[in-house]
Parts: sequence; structure tokens; C-alpha cells
Amino acid sequence: MIIMIYETKIMGHLLVFRTWTWGMKQKALREATKWSMGASGELEPDLDPWKLNDLMLVQTLQEWDLTDEEGEPLPISLESIHGIEPPELVEAMIAYTQKINGLSGEERKKS
Repeated sequence: MIIMIYETKIMGHLLVFRTWTWGMKQKALREATKWSMGASGELEPDLDPWKLNDLMLVQTLQEWDLTDEEGEPLPISLESIHGIEPPELVEAMIAYTQKINGLSGEERKKS
């Protein structure tokens, strides 16, 4: 198995990402998709792009240099990610992991 590691700086913060595996992608898609009965009477998927972004980011982010108010390293978790200021930092992190993992907005809509 080939895992690609990418080190980058975003808004002055050092971040290390990995590519995700097929299994990681499928798990995230399953967790981010709800199924409901469509007008045609068939099940239709409803993908939550925010949940998919959260899952992708927490699965692929391996290291960062973010710290709390006391200077202690923040754990990489959804709770930590949801508390990051400014929000533009998280948006840039999501855009980066989407880029290295080849998941465009259009692909998310089709999933």
C-alpha cells in the first residue's frame, strides 16, 4: 500500500496530511450519507458535504502545530477542528486535503 504524505504551511501553520485509502473514503461516504424515499418511490442518497469534509479532514490530517491557550498541543479531533479560529484556516485545510485526495465538489455531489 502506498501512502503519500504531504507537509504544507497554511496561514503560518505547519500541517502534515496523508492520502486516504479506499476504505477510509467509503467509510466517510457511508457516515455522511442518509437515504430517504424519493418521489419515484426509490431510495435516494442525501450526502451531507459538511460531515464529509469533517470526516475527510480528521482522517487525513496527521500532524499540526496548533496549540491551546496554555501552549499545549491540540489533539487532532473534530472538537479541536470545530474550535479553530479563524474559520478560514479550516476551510483552507479542507481545500488542501480535497486537492491531494482528488475529491472535487462535483465528485462529492455524485457520491
